[in-house]
Amino acid sequence: MAMERSDNAAASIIFGIGGLGFALSYEALYTAAVSAGMSPTLSYGYPLIVEGFVTIATWTAYRLRDRGWKATAYPWTLAMLFFAFSLWANAMPESLLGPVVRGVPSVALGFAVHLFTQLRKRRSAEPVTIELPDADETEEPMDFAPWAEWELPARDAQAALISAPVFGAEKPRPSGVVAQVRSWAKSAGLEVKDTGRLPVNVYEAYEKAHTA
Repeated sequence: MAMERSDNAAASIIFGIGGLGFALSYEALYTAAVSAGMSPTLSYGYPLIVEGFVTIATWTAYRLRDRGWKATAYPWTLAMLFFAFSLWANAMPESLLGPVVRGVPSVALGFAVHLFTQLRKRRSAEPVTIELPDADETEEPMDFAPWAEWELPARDAQAALISAPVFGAEKPRPSGVVAQVRSWAKSAGLEVKDTGRLPVNVYEAYEKAHTA
């Protein structure tokens, strides 16, 4: 708790120094803009351009700190250049050149746009992480046992049973197949019993008729 209070106090002092420093520098920059022939009304925004660019360049360097010194060297250099100009305007305002003072807004505009593109590039390069919900511990694991073999359709099974070779003895067949063959045999004029097993030759005749 004590450390947090000391940090808050230090932050308040930093903001206080920054605010007072900007207020004192504001007058010198405003005077330099008016002396260079700029509009007195628009010159009120001139200090905001200079000091604001120092702030935004410093912030860009801080945001790019994880990309190495090559990425931060550019914004830090711009921040130092505009800080040097602000220091020059405050320390030796009589030595400022009019064309230099009037050219600062245009230079700041171009560099500000470029710094914005650097920040956007960094944002697009950041990996997107998607957090998946934790799996339910009570969920039963999936059974990856082999699937049961598929059974043939009834019609194919009947055809397979009918066409199966018979070696000397009649094989038992499903009752539905026997009834179907018995009905066909009667319609074909073959003598068959109403009950009991059918002879093998009846099945062979049925198979030949349906195969043809």
